[in-house]
Amino acid sequence: SGWVQPSTPPEGPESKRRIRNLLDATGLLAQLTAIAPRAASRAEIERFHLPEYVAKIVAMSAAGGGDAGGFTPFRAGAYEIAALSAGGVIAAVDAVLDGTVSNAYALVRPPGHHASPATGDGFCLFNNIGIAVHHARAARGLRRIAIVDWDVHHGNGTQAIYWNRADTLTISVHQNACYPTHSGTVAERGE
Repeated sequence: SGWVQPSTPPEGPESKRRIRNLLDATGLLAQLTAIAPRAASRAEIERFHLPEYVAKIVAMSAAGGGDAGGFTPFRAGAYEIAALSAGGVIAAVDAVLDGTVSNAYALVRPPGHHASPATGDGFCLFNNIGIAVHHARAARGLRRIAIVDWDVHHGNGTQAIYWNRADTLTISVHQNACYPTHSGTVAERGE
């Protein structure tokens, strides 16, 4: 209509570059502590995701791309990028636990909160926060964890994996019936 600046699809490198540029333009970037990401190992990814699912993503990524399910198309090299994204979240968690920073925000892509252990969903190959939570338990000894997911979309993959776990509280703040349209109602309170 001419009232909204056109942009690229919401999930892509440009969206994250745009956020980083806005942080820089406002002067906020200079006040932040940069945390270098690292690639999550396959073993770290498989703490959350089924090994056969990870093997499928590795093979499709090496063969030029594919679809991880739930409308999650990807191109060649996506496994390496997704492993770096998950590792970036792990690095952020470790930085907080080590006392390097008091809090962290991981500006990474692809996103993760729609992915479940056996499939991708909504542009999410791997569930970055789920992988980081499993890392915090296995490598850092944390016992109780709270996840606050603030996004226009419901974090259905994260909710599903922790649905019946008393040691993990998941809170998703999202637009009602946006995506996925069939999940994230106020009646969903876990077991």
